[in-house]
Amino acid sequence: MLLKSTAKCLLNMKIILASGSPRRREIIQSLGFVVDVKPSSFDENLNRSDYNNHGDFVTDLAAHKVNDIFDKLSKEELKSSILCIGADTIVTKGEKLYGKPKNKEDAFDMLSDLSGSTHTVYTGVFIKTVEKEIKFWESTEVTFGNITSEQIHAYIETGEYTDKAGGYGIQGTGGCLVEKINGDYYTVVGLPLYSLIKHLNDFLSEA
Repeated sequence: MLLKSTAKCLLNMKIILASGSPRRREIIQSLGFVVDVKPSSFDENLNRSDYNNHGDFVTDLAAHKVNDIFDKLSKEELKSSILCIGADTIVTKGEKLYGKPKNKEDAFDMLSDLSGSTHTVYTGVFIKTVEKEIKFWESTEVTFGNITSEQIHAYIETGEYTDKAGGYGIQGTGGCLVEKINGDYYTVVGLPLYSLIKHLNDFLSEA
């Protein structure tokens, strides 16, 4: 749980979420805090081959989103107590990355690839104030059951796939595709809650 000192500190800060994800907003709001959503316009065009692992790659994406928001803050805003949180999530299977599907056909191909196998979801998080910053990432293994083409098409028709890495949302109807997971459920949703609280406690303990 959040330490009392950390929670009090957060209540006195303006919390900015550098993401338009309603799932991430809901997770932060579940902690009892008001969050100002400012989606980043950063063009996610980083080259995966420049990184040693998926975790560092996705964390750097999150960092670019937060820094993009900080660059747009006014001098007056920067004088106040601001804490900006950015996160990014990718789905991987071996060295293959699955981002958000471009269309129904792309979603079908992704879900067909993931059917009957285990993939890994990475979520990277970057937290920044005017004085300091911290970053971390978590990964969770997700195993899909054997899904028929008919089931995949039926899921796609729900429209839930449209803004989800890998083409599914575990917190929604997409959870029906998942046989089991190994790791933090919230990493798959898009913001690892246990690690977020742990790092916020460490990050703000001296604030």
